[in-house]
Amino acid sequence: MDTDTFTRARAVFDSHVAGFRDAAGTLPFALEAKFKHTGEVCEITEKIVAGEARFSPRETLIFRLCALFHDLSRFEQYAQFKTFLDRNSFDHGDRSAALIDELGLVPELPPADRACIIDAVRVHNKFAIPADFPPEHLDAAKMVRDADKLAILRLIIRFFTGDYSDPTIKLELPDTPGWTPAILETALRGNCVVYTEMRNVNDFKIGLFAWAGDINYPASAALALDEDLFGRIRATLPESDRIDALLETARSRLDTFRNLNPSCRQNP
Repeated sequence: MDTDTFTRARAVFDSHVAGFRDAAGTLPFALEAKFKHTGEVCEITEKIVAGEARFSPRETLIFRLCALFHDLSRFEQYAQFKTFLDRNSFDHGDRSAALIDELGLVPELPPADRACIIDAVRVHNKFAIPADFPPEHLDAAKMVRDADKLAILRLIIRFFTGDYSDPTIKLELPDTPGWTPAILETALRGNCVVYTEMRNVNDFKIGLFAWAGDINYPASAALALDEDLFGRIRATLPESDRIDALLETARSRLDTFRNLNPSCRQNP
């Protein structure tokens, strides 16, 4: 039943995306990237769930559907506004959540499960999960946030190492030397950096290290470490003892968190 539900949902998702293809069945480059990103978030979600090995089939289905629907509105966002910047269009978490109802997705699910998916999708892109968020929906929200972060880190690494040229990644920040010391200190403390405080591309890269303190599952931390995501970002930054310390702090946080789950612990 769970596999059938996801398969049907995937078919509906693919049909929705097909509405943005041209007569030859091709998506614009930007939308093809988002289509692939959705697949990557689904793949990472499955890896995290497998690493945690404590969730029920029902919870696993909810998590997989959150991954599938989390960027549902990105296609109309780009079609209408030619941007993925929420501040220049709409909040894509809010809009994706609304589309789940508007498109009548997964009608066979119990109302409580659909509500969980909608809530998790709504907050997947927020600076933090709201304090009044329904506690019974937290696991799903944390899962999609983790999977999305890891997929975004992979994409950013491909972009900054020249393996992936995506004109839709517009940081709108100058690629100037140096960085803002206050942003590095914020990231060292494990606090998320506000985008509006960033002054250049290095600030953006440094701000990503704060994500090491915003991971929710030990299996997510294990994936970040196994793929050396933060080490690969650090390699694109200037030489600096303070940035080296930032990397080690991020790795230490992830390693401590990974070891909370015995099945994720690194072999000696």
